Amino acid sequence: MPSVNRVAHAPYAPLAAHLATLRRSVRLSQRSLALAAAVSRGTIQNAESGTSAPSLPVLDAILDACRASDHARHDAHTLRDRGRTLARGRDVIAPAASLIYGRGALAAVLASVYEKAGAPSPTAFTRPPAGLTSIPRTTLYNIVNRRRLPATEEQLETFLAVCHVKRSDRTHIHHAWRSLRAFPHPKPPTHRSSTPGHRYRP
Repeated sequence: MPSVNRVAHAPYAPLAAHLATLRRSVRLSQRSLALAAAVSRGTIQNAESGTSAPSLPVLDAILDACRASDHARHDAHTLRDRGRTLARGRDVIAPAASLIYGRGALAAVLASVYEKAGAPSPTAFTRPPAGLTSIPRTTLYNIVNRRRLPATEEQLETFLAVCHVKRSDRTHIHHAWRSLRAFPHPKPPTHRSSTPGHRYRP
């Protein structure tokens, strides 16, 4: 069993405390909760010790078994996302969505919302809900590593929707993307020799 100090500094410690509180509020033992959620007792122990985060389906099963309120569910998902970001050690510093001033800033904002969302599975982007455009894995990799922006505005909307970006911020981000797309990267200069008939060699 992990020490109290270790649990207190684990990325998932806040989520662990939240889930333990929910279980106790409905007067269930870990064994009873495991049976109600159709998971192993070890899964419950891991979730409440902060050593790992349950998958989203398991988390929802635990919340269902605890008869969690909408507010408690939202908190659980938020704490899981924050824990994943801390565990990955990739918290990205980025400007507010309303203050995006260039490609680098927009790329940082997109990487930041991805990390704050807990780095959703690539499947969430390649197979998004109906009405959203799929994002290829290579494109997703380039976006989250700040190498490229989404190729289309439809891809941008999928990215923001999967990362649960609020509507007001989406508006600013879409506006920034459209502004930047209106000014494409300049073409690289071509090398020309001053001597006719001489071919440039690097």
